[in-house]
Parts: sequence; structure tokens; C-alpha cells
Amino acid sequence: MNTEPQNIDEFKRNIRWWLFYIAIQVIAHISLSSVGAFFHFLLDHEISLVEGWLHNNGWELAVASKVLAFWIVYKLLKVRLYQPLRVRDYFGDLWRLPDQRAVVLAFFLNILFWLVAQPVLQTQNQSYWAFHFVSYFGIGLWFLSDFLVASILQDLFPITIKKFENIRIFIYLIGFSLSFRLVVPDYFGTFFVMLLHFCSLLLLSGIRLQNIGNVVVYLALVVSPFAAFFGIDPIWGADFSPFKFQHLPSVPFLLIFWMLSLAYYRYRHRWRWPFSLG
Repeated sequence: MNTEPQNIDEFKRNIRWWLFYIAIQVIAHISLSSVGAFFHFLLDHEISLVEGWLHNNGWELAVASKVLAFWIVYKLLKVRLYQPLRVRDYFGDLWRLPDQRAVVLAFFLNILFWLVAQPVLQTQNQSYWAFHFVSYFGIGLWFLSDFLVASILQDLFPITIKKFENIRIFIYLIGFSLSFRLVVPDYFGTFFVMLLHFCSLLLLSGIRLQNIGNVVVYLALVVSPFAAFFGIDPIWGADFSPFKFQHLPSVPFLLIFWMLSLAYYRYRHRWRWPFSLG
């Protein structure tokens, strides 16, 4: 087991690389958006047309910036650590069969949202199947990129002392929040839900962030459907979704039933949280 001085050193390296990844994705997103807008202005397009292009291609820009940041961090880690990291092999090492209770949790969240928020059909959006596809897989890749970076950093720079684990998770959440606030206009007020999604991924993946099966289940059954089909999309909102929730729960209510869901996962598993609150 690592000693505390070793953990401090690993902790510092872990956090530096995470913050570097966050900075790169923000810079990449701003740069890609600026380049796209620049070429539109060269063609003398009106500002409304530029804004429409940025909105309609929002997921392509968001995913491209995260994938680019992931690729840069991955390449630099290979150079700096002299380790033959291969994403495909790493993904295979992380794969675990999804836990049954993770599936139950996903359906529990879906049922609660359907009962409380009451989805209604948006007939004018039924033909936007391409946008549904982009939103579904876009937000999944968007979250998966962050998770894979966090998991790789935990694998390369393992933190085993609980107080450092707690601080690491807290800084991960700050980094996620900063990147979201800096690149997503969030006209639709989805920030808190996105933060809860990211917290859920960290919990479901286990204390060492190694269970990608649970992560994939949560993304496929909760995050992506909510965004693509019910309008809880940080970039497009319900602009293209076939359904729309009429009454989104308030922040306190969201927090309560998310905590109940995760408490079920914790006590039903009889596992400890990947981070403690005290």
C-alpha cells in the first residue's frame, strides 16, 4: 500500500493532469467554435445564421473538443510515462458485466421522472431522427470522455488514502462544472442535472473508477434517453426531442430522489461510497 508521501505525490500528478484535460477541452471548444464562426463571417453571413450554425452543430463541436482533449492527454501521457497505453486494451480491462442493481437504479430514475415531470408528445419534432441520434450518442461520448480520463488517471496515479480520494472527487466535480459553465450556454437550466449525472458515474464505477459496465448502462438508459427523447439536453434542450417534460422537478426535489436512488445502490450492494462525506 502506498504511504502518505507517495499518495501526496500521486494526488498532485492526478489533479494536474485532470485540470490540464479540462483546460484543453475548453480551449478546443472555443477554438473550434471561433473557426466555424470566422468562416461564416468571411462569407458575409448574418449573425443569426452564425448563431443557428453554432446551435445546430453544438453536439458535434462539444464532442470534438472533448475527444481532442482526450487524445492530447492520452498522447502526452504515453510520452511522459513511457508506457504503451492502448485505449482499446484499457477499455477491455475496465469492462465488467453491469451490476443488476445499476439497471434497477436506471429504471427507478426513469419511472420517477415520467411520473413527476409528465412527458408530452412534440409532434413537430418527430421527423428529426438525425438530431435524436446525434443527441443520444453525443451526450454519451461527452460524459464517457470525462470518465475515461478520470479512470486512466486513477490507474496511472492511484490514490488510496480516503482523505485524498475525497479531495480528488471534489476537484473532479469542480473541473467538470468549470468546463460546463465555460462552454455550454445552458439556456435550458440543465447544469444541476448534468452534475448529478457525473456524480452518479463516479459512484457506479466503484471506488477505483474501474466498472465501466455500470457506466455504460447508466449512460444508455438514463443520460442519453433523457437528452435525446425528453429534452434534458444541455445544448439543444427540447428543440428537437420527440417528447418534452412538462414539469421539471425543482433542485431540492432532484437532489432528494437522486440521493434516495444512490442510497439504494449503496446499501443494497453493501459497498462503501467511492467518497465519504465526513
